[in-house]
Amino acid sequence: MRTDSDSKTSSESQKTRSGLLAKCGFIIPTFFVRDRDGSPEDPNRPVMTVADSPKKRKRAPSPTRGIPLHTGEPKVINTASDNMTSEAELQAKVATALAVFDAALDDRRANKTYDGERERILRTEEEDAWDRESKPKSTSRSEDDRIEKCAATIIRVIREYERNVVFGNLPSEKLPGSDTLDMGGQFLTNKDRIDNESKVYEIAKMVPKGALLHLHFNAELHPERLLEQAREMENMYIRSIQPLLTQQDLDETETVFNVLDPSKVEPNVNIFSATYPGQGDNWKKEEFKWKVWMPWSEFQTKFEEQAFSEKYKQQEPTIVQEVPHSCAEPGQMSLSPAENWLKSKMVLSLDEAYGPAQTVNGVWARFNQATRCFKGLLNYEKVYKWYISKAIDRMIEEKVMYAELRPMLLDKFIPSNSGREEEQIDNAAQMRLIIDGVQAKQVELKKRDELHKFPFGLKIIYCTPRSIPIMKMRQEMKDCIKLKMQFPELICGFDLVGAEDRPFHIGYFKNELLAFRKTCEELNLDIPFMFHAGETLLDTGGSGDPQNSNLYEAVLLNSKRIGHGFSLMKHPHLVEKFKKTATSPGICIELCPISNELLHLCRNVKEHPFPELLAAGIPCTVNSDNPSLFSNSMSHEFYQIMVGAPTMSLYSWKQLARWSIDYSCLTKKEKAEGHAIFTRSWKHFCRDVVDRYSGLADELALALQPNGGNRLEIPEVKEAYRQAAERIETREIL
Repeated sequence: MRTDSDSKTSSESQKTRSGLLAKCGFIIPTFFVRDRDGSPEDPNRPVMTVADSPKKRKRAPSPTRGIPLHTGEPKVINTASDNMTSEAELQAKVATALAVFDAALDDRRANKTYDGERERILRTEEEDAWDRESKPKSTSRSEDDRIEKCAATIIRVIREYERNVVFGNLPSEKLPGSDTLDMGGQFLTNKDRIDNESKVYEIAKMVPKGALLHLHFNAELHPERLLEQAREMENMYIRSIQPLLTQQDLDETETVFNVLDPSKVEPNVNIFSATYPGQGDNWKKEEFKWKVWMPWSEFQTKFEEQAFSEKYKQQEPTIVQEVPHSCAEPGQMSLSPAENWLKSKMVLSLDEAYGPAQTVNGVWARFNQATRCFKGLLNYEKVYKWYISKAIDRMIEEKVMYAELRPMLLDKFIPSNSGREEEQIDNAAQMRLIIDGVQAKQVELKKRDELHKFPFGLKIIYCTPRSIPIMKMRQEMKDCIKLKMQFPELICGFDLVGAEDRPFHIGYFKNELLAFRKTCEELNLDIPFMFHAGETLLDTGGSGDPQNSNLYEAVLLNSKRIGHGFSLMKHPHLVEKFKKTATSPGICIELCPISNELLHLCRNVKEHPFPELLAAGIPCTVNSDNPSLFSNSMSHEFYQIMVGAPTMSLYSWKQLARWSIDYSCLTKKEKAEGHAIFTRSWKHFCRDVVDRYSGLADELALALQPNGGNRLEIPEVKEAYRQAAERIETREIL
């Protein structure tokens, strides 16, 4: 025990403690508790003062102060007081209070005042709603507006029916049955029921969607279509990062395709042999450059000889559909076991997306592997031309009138059909292939008098990864400027892509981006920034420092739009910069709800911040991002928006589609034409909804109304729904 002689002096006790906090500049004084009977003169004796006065005030005498403590016999303290309320008085006061409460229940004036205030709040919010410009005026007598209101009501009735019945997630203390799902729950879990049972999804497939502004170039068509094309390429090769000997090898490996010159590739390479030379990234070394590739046709034959191939045999052949309803619905066809296995490597599965052991980094690694696998199946001459035509067909089928695609142009060449290095196709030649493909499709559409379905073609947003070093980034920016000067009507923006929880943040390239912007200004080149930003939960730009959020640079560099914007609501000051106002168009957010869910930013669409972003007055558009990998489509995205929040309506769809035209890179004249086409399509859509679904909505509304004091039981409602749906199908056939 310390003695007084061991005590530090007052000044010593104030010395800072050593350690990390002290090194960081934090002064931490040390306090000691003195003996209770310390001397009054002791300067370290604790003294209590009034907090708001520099002087010590005298405390008023208290009845309990000054009472000595005794250690003898305990005394009985009488807690009764003369001023305590008697039992009779208390009962009288309670009776009075209850009478006041009962009388207040009949206070019509108070209720009327409350209802008036509530009505004013609701009216104010409605008048300030983000989609107010898409709603008809209350005084409108237009027949189009009447039909639109009717269509909005129909969609709302069907949606709420499906929430309670088709998905069956009614509030209950019973544990849910095996067929109960959560509308707006996990997309891949719900997808089969959405596709096959939801009338809301049927309607979502009909809705005009305006422009698609966030779509990665290699991700519009289903992988089955690309595998089908690869069958015709004798010089299509595949490599692996390890020999494929067991099921575990199949699960762990990464594969890449490429069209190569057969005269250069070493023959008799066998990926199913223990001596296969491909290991890790040794394919990057010159000595292994031609030694790790196996012909794809031979790979498929050898695959079927392996014991694990049984797992991947397709049980029933399916029919190839010429025009699938969406890119997420596969062009039906029979696949070989090897093709089925490759398909599983290119599409995110339910377990890979939602498995309890999955992590953000893990799902991103799986996503990146899939994109690298896709790359070689698309990036060669023959399919490049074919892809443009088929991608446009898919967009027309999805009621998209225009798109801005994001190819990754870091690789400066793609193979020609021969695979010979001297015949490779550079970035400029790739742009010409895109232009030729669009022009050919427009000629085809014009002959069918359908040019209005895709009148403006495609534009390209130059993409490069944010993970590359500075010198390489400088070259990427120069290449983008050169392509813009060569193809001024095609190149429409610049983007940095990749997982935002990994280096580098956008600000890391500050000097290069400022130089890019200045060059564009001086040369009068319109290449707006359209960064991926806010596609993260940590929101540190991969640096660990919140001040390096990519959202700051998106604002400072005057981005026209940003991709995702999921974490924006963490930044109230930045939110103001994104808002559309009378003097500013704001910064548009390219929403990708299904992508955000599958890449672990939220568990489902109901947890997505899109309602908050919209309510804040921030212009947004709906986009599919990577449909080939996520098994989604634009119709699925519009469906998810509708079921993700009860506040969403037909008018919400309309406003989101309008903004997609407003914030596109079309010219002012093209935007005006686009809005005119959209308005005509929208009126036709509303009439179709009323014609096809009004009977169903009426029967559902009737079935869900009280009947003799009770609602119909769920089985009866389901039967009414089924019968009405059958009548719709019959009418369609007729």
